[in-house]
Amino acid sequence: MLKAIFFDLDGTLADDGDSIADALSKACVVVCRRWPELDATDLAVTYRQVSDAAWDDYDRNLRHLASPEAMLASLWQKTLARWDLGDAAIVQEAVETYWHHRLRNCRIYPDVLPLLSQLAERFHLSLLTNGAPAMQRAKFAAAGLVAFFRQVFVGGEFPRGKPDPAIFRAALAAADCHPDQAVHIGDSLVHDIAGARGVGIYSIWLNRKGLEVEGHTPDLEISSLESLVECLESLRKGD
Repeated sequence: MLKAIFFDLDGTLADDGDSIADALSKACVVVCRRWPELDATDLAVTYRQVSDAAWDDYDRNLRHLASPEAMLASLWQKTLARWDLGDAAIVQEAVETYWHHRLRNCRIYPDVLPLLSQLAERFHLSLLTNGAPAMQRAKFAAAGLVAFFRQVFVGGEFPRGKPDPAIFRAALAAADCHPDQAVHIGDSLVHDIAGARGVGIYSIWLNRKGLEVEGHTPDLEISSLESLVECLESLRKGD
């Protein structure tokens, strides 16, 4: 009997691509106002490179920083260092600008609310997301998702995030269910699909971008959450 449904956040429920681009553009305006010789496009590209590298090794680069603002400050400092530039006041203004617009423009995909409204009364819903706890919880709240979920688990609250088994096992314990009574939906084959399958949870890959399966095969693949209710019903009938 299916009792619990676990969801990833970024790329699954929250569409953060446009909000990141908008927030970064506005922060670059702040920086380029201080240093007009900088090209805003080059600055944005460099920031993304620094950010991607830092988040790829979150444990070493960012875990020790207590707040989203401190993490973003670290990224801006490293970005400006590429040009041997530094100004604490400008870094702070860039951080405040970026974070304000990230939260203000944190949006969910159109297929999310209709689905959650159907599922919340029938199943135990939990969110399993990697990243920094304060940052992910702030985005989760800004996206208007709090009312639908009983539990939120953030990778940064564990020794390791997804696909490590610990976060999935914590979600199972909170839902008081066995792995075969839970489903996990996410957009990452490595973090979501491999992680869920590693502990025996049924995995559904939400492939919004039409990517090819590489490395980890999901139990089921969907291109939109509009298909999820039908998938869950087929699972229920198969119990």
